[in-house]
Amino acid sequence: MPVGEIRISDPDRTAGGRRRGEFRYARAYLNHPEARALDPVHLPLAPNVFSASAPESGLHGVFEDSLPDSWGRALLIRQHHLARSNQHPAYLLDCLGANGLGALVYSSRDEPPTPALSVLCGTEDLIEAAQRYERDPSSVEELHLRALFQAASSPGGARPKLLLEDQGRSCLAKLASAHDSYDIVRLEAASLALARSAGLDVPNFRIATFGRHTALLIERFDCANGGRRHMLSAQTLLDARGWYQLGYVDLADSIRAVSDAPERDLPMLYRQAVLNAILGNTDDHLKNFSLQDTDVGWCLTPAYDLLPDVLNRSEHVLHFGSTGHCPTQAALTALGRAFGLSAFRADSIRAEVAAAATRWIEFCDQAGVPKNQSLHFARDIERRLAH
Repeated sequence: MPVGEIRISDPDRTAGGRRRGEFRYARAYLNHPEARALDPVHLPLAPNVFSASAPESGLHGVFEDSLPDSWGRALLIRQHHLARSNQHPAYLLDCLGANGLGALVYSSRDEPPTPALSVLCGTEDLIEAAQRYERDPSSVEELHLRALFQAASSPGGARPKLLLEDQGRSCLAKLASAHDSYDIVRLEAASLALARSAGLDVPNFRIATFGRHTALLIERFDCANGGRRHMLSAQTLLDARGWYQLGYVDLADSIRAVSDAPERDLPMLYRQAVLNAILGNTDDHLKNFSLQDTDVGWCLTPAYDLLPDVLNRSEHVLHFGSTGHCPTQAALTALGRAFGLSAFRADSIRAEVAAAATRWIEFCDQAGVPKNQSLHFARDIERRLAH
């Protein structure tokens, strides 16, 4: 069933190429007994015409959430031979069609788009094609290029990744990059294992070997019961664009307002804030937090994109309150109060995460992280636990 219609103006050359964008729900969708708002904050279920607040794209944030970031976007542009003038987000959505993450599909025609065909070559060949493409896009032959388009043009993020089937389950395969200074694949597996031990909800994952290549296979949580779940990033909920100065309290406020299970989601979000602080997961931007529309309503998704500070940034994207972007144990205590948690509950969560963090070397050994790398980040974790 069509959910609604997006309309976007041509760029206004007298105003820096800005676009006016609108969305309205289809009448049949509004009348459906199971209709749900695509964005309960900015696009509530109503017959209104909703104007977008993003003049660069003309799109509401929930639709931009569907688009891949640099890795998948580059493939999408190459796949459809898009000139620079046709690379704006609205046109990319039409190219993406039914192949994005989450439940939404897009079409500029009256009929729904068809999903991509199955992958045309083996996984090992596909991984090698992805790595060659990252180094030199012109070096990938046509057969592998078509297969790569089908498997890799929709996932978000800046790193190479593929959508695969693993033992009958839809998975995201995260690959090594030619630019990696660390074994990111195994470090992320260790980070997910630490998070699971610390009580976070994380997706099923495993390290898989395909010939000479290693990949981290993560079960997709937007796929369930033969269908797809609609997702909404925290960046969209908070209408944050470009550079923003927001923190975990802002994120908690949005979860409190939208979640249908805040009594579960707020403690879980606090647990992740503590984990990010101790692990040094400084890449904690708002697109790395999402809600999904489940059978029981809007709920926080499992945690994803967890890593120690592999880029040596030191400062987090989100601030932790009075200490800013460099959290201390005192700041985490104050953050628990701001989340509305009792002192006992917040203390218990911090203790559980800290206990799991002391097992970092164990998780790294299980994931096969090179010892010099696991020890490097272990020293950072020990310093944060004492700070």
